[in-house]
Amino acid sequence: MRVFAVVVAVITLCAVQAAVAGVDELTIGGRYMWDATVWSGAEERVGGAWDDVDFVNGTETRRARVFLKGKAYEHLKFKVVYDFSASDEIGLKDAYLDFVGVPGVGNIRVGQSLEPLCFNELTSSKHISFIERASLNAFAPSRNTGVMVHDKAVDGKLNYQVGFFLDTGVMAGKRGDDDYSVAARLAYLVAGEEKSEKAVHLGGAINYYVPENGVRFRQRPEVHLSDRLVDTGTLTNAETVLRYGGEVAGVFGPFYFAGEYIATSIAKSDEDAPERDRGDEWLADDGSLSGFYAEAGYFLTGEHRVYKGGLWDRTKPGSNFLEDGGLGAWEVVARYSSLDLNDDSAEIYGGKMDDVTIGLNWYLHSNARLMFNYVMSSVKDHDDEEMGVVNAFTMRTQIDF
Repeated sequence: MRVFAVVVAVITLCAVQAAVAGVDELTIGGRYMWDATVWSGAEERVGGAWDDVDFVNGTETRRARVFLKGKAYEHLKFKVVYDFSASDEIGLKDAYLDFVGVPGVGNIRVGQSLEPLCFNELTSSKHISFIERASLNAFAPSRNTGVMVHDKAVDGKLNYQVGFFLDTGVMAGKRGDDDYSVAARLAYLVAGEEKSEKAVHLGGAINYYVPENGVRFRQRPEVHLSDRLVDTGTLTNAETVLRYGGEVAGVFGPFYFAGEYIATSIAKSDEDAPERDRGDEWLADDGSLSGFYAEAGYFLTGEHRVYKGGLWDRTKPGSNFLEDGGLGAWEVVARYSSLDLNDDSAEIYGGKMDDVTIGLNWYLHSNARLMFNYVMSSVKDHDDEEMGVVNAFTMRTQIDF
């Protein structure tokens, strides 16, 4: 709580100073998400599958963020977001300037923000349909520091982002010349209108990454309070990584769906294999990994999923809970996802994980909801032999402001 108090105090002082300095618009906000997990069983199918893995019931503060955003004047916006859910450090999330309406270019973002890859990753945690994102976000680079051009075209139906990023970590620090990427994404509203009860979205993204010290992909089952069950180890001789994927989503009244596929191609360097540390791996050849998910949801109380700006946006209940007898919005959801971190030709044996998640979401208000998920996860080895299965019940309380 001391960390929270310090962060809030600093942001409040910044807000006061910004207001005095004549900032045109200023908003202070945040979100809080508290999770609880109960494991309903883990069954080992092949000896050694769950070595050093603990499935322990528990609770956690999944996210606790505060932000400051605003507009200094008509053509300059800014945003800074800190997360203090980790007990030992404060995490810097978004921290950027947006130069708006640059002639012939659009908008230019400079600073730390999400690299434009993975529809599920780019959608805010406030608006995703499940407690955790689909497992293919193991390929998503998430937030890094760079320069990105972004804007809308075709009467607002086309959203695009193109950027150059450095792999900087949580506090936007960087040393060395490599660890950079070039990324681009297109999202097109092929039918319907934004925020309407009918919308069909198609999108695609590509990300070319040059690592400095190899690359590693790993993932938990779709439960955060868990160890990672599939892991490539650090592929130390990875020279370049190319990630590309396609997206589809649709809204038809109270029903909606979304699906996504991401492939990852890893090119090995020509260096000879050195002595390696524990956990390091060596590509025998160029490798290829992939993941996908398909999800659907239905609002029992008649609301509809909101599509805006190439992503999912905030759901607004038809009536708020306990206001004039309101029940809030009730939503049932289901998702199947698969992540394959195996490639025999490249001697990558990270494992394959399949997850089935069913859930119930209760929107008490557009800014508050309760979420309940039951996750069934299975892991297979590179020979497609099942190594083990694990199931968990998770819940979340969420508020944002």
